[in-house]
Amino acid sequence: MSTITIRLNDEEQKAFNEYAKLYDIPLSTLFKKTLEEKIEDEIDMKSIQEYEEKVKNGSVKVYGHDEVKRMLSL
Repeated sequence: MSTITIRLNDEEQKAFNEYAKLYDIPLSTLFKKTLEEKIEDEIDMKSIQEYEEKVKNGSVKVYGHDEVKRMLSL
């Protein structure tokens, strides 16, 4: 296991410690979970942008709710 040092000013330290205390988690866990969520959000946004670009240039067919119902004879 490795150790990383993060420099915080007094305000940041107080705010982060209070937040971690609020959720009863260690500060290191707070930082790891937050960074993990940030990475997941960025991956999700990239996927959405790629999908939207495909829709825009016509390489993906989008079906409406009513159209899908008709296709499935519902």
